[in-house]
Amino acid sequence: MGHPLLELLARPRWLVAGLMSGTSMDAIDAALVEIDGPAPDAAVRVRAFHATPHGPERERVFALLSASTQAICDGNAWLGERFAAALTPLYASLGPGEHLDLVGSHGQTVWHQPPSQCPPGGTPSTLQLAEPAIIAARSGAITVGDFRVADLALGGEGAPLVPWVDWRLFRKPGVRRALQNIGGIANVSRVTESLDELVAFDNGPGNALLDALAPLASGGLDDIDRDGRWSAQGTVQPELLTELLADAYLAQAPPKSTGRERYGKTQALAWAALHSDRRPVDLLATLAAFSAHAIAESYRRFLGPLDEVWVSGGGAYNRTLMSTLARLLSPLPVAPLAEHGIDASMKEAVAFALLAVECVTGRAANVPRATGASRPARLGKICLPPL
Repeated sequence: MGHPLLELLARPRWLVAGLMSGTSMDAIDAALVEIDGPAPDAAVRVRAFHATPHGPERERVFALLSASTQAICDGNAWLGERFAAALTPLYASLGPGEHLDLVGSHGQTVWHQPPSQCPPGGTPSTLQLAEPAIIAARSGAITVGDFRVADLALGGEGAPLVPWVDWRLFRKPGVRRALQNIGGIANVSRVTESLDELVAFDNGPGNALLDALAPLASGGLDDIDRDGRWSAQGTVQPELLTELLADAYLAQAPPKSTGRERYGKTQALAWAALHSDRRPVDLLATLAAFSAHAIAESYRRFLGPLDEVWVSGGGAYNRTLMSTLARLLSPLPVAPLAEHGIDASMKEAVAFALLAVECVTGRAANVPRATGASRPARLGKICLPPL
């Protein structure tokens, strides 16, 4: 029996799964991607996509943000099992004689402390849970995980990592395109034909603050601002919006990244408590406006001229957020990524499938001008399945 990596590299066609759970912590996204071999520009086709909601276990995932060492250890293995199980729906899309060749798993971020956000005396660091060795054991496929730390080791933010994939999949000669993801945290990639011109960074709170306040605004009926239905019922509070937009992170020049440490449930509930004299739906409407204004302002400050904006992530389904963003960016065309052939929810799962390919082929996949790393880095740690 040969070495599994050598056998994989010799195959003319690969079936790769990407796994992702973002800062919204609502589900594990799994994408099955067919790639015509390991060449850098090999054709890519999405064969299947499935989201496995955390459901009642979502609170257990949230609890890992402030858990004990024992709970973190337990959660790493528990999430590894959940991520492996999230692959199961993809197997139905495999044909006779086909098997999964490779898995790329982002895992679940529970702490992100990059150089730009590191407190005095701290060490730049990032922690993603969902043990990739367990995923490899359950799936029987080579599994790549822990993508961020190689960039961090070179002085980078360890984020954003999707920009290389945005350039790989969505570049077009003569077009300056913004690929805006609105997940728990918002991030953007400005893509042109040249990778050397790529600009990317986290550009606001995305859905994280909205998710935190949605149960309060909906009277417990919803755990997210589904389709923007609750924020649409509120009125933006101008003076509160002005205060929110004074946040220092928004004015900070890239490279930069952020997370729930800055825009999380704790911060959202504390802010709501300070303004308990306002209606919860008005506070939610103000946070939706904050997310949209933060994104639009980042374009004016840091991106330069654009031709169009494609939006992915859960925020693409929030009509309140999308309509506000379209108004703020007008006349620039703003549209969900789904209108261009890829479901808005699946892009990041597809991204980690492609990043796994770059890892096992030994190619760098960070973008130093976006992350701040001192040089290109091969991202990810490889776990082989048991014999």
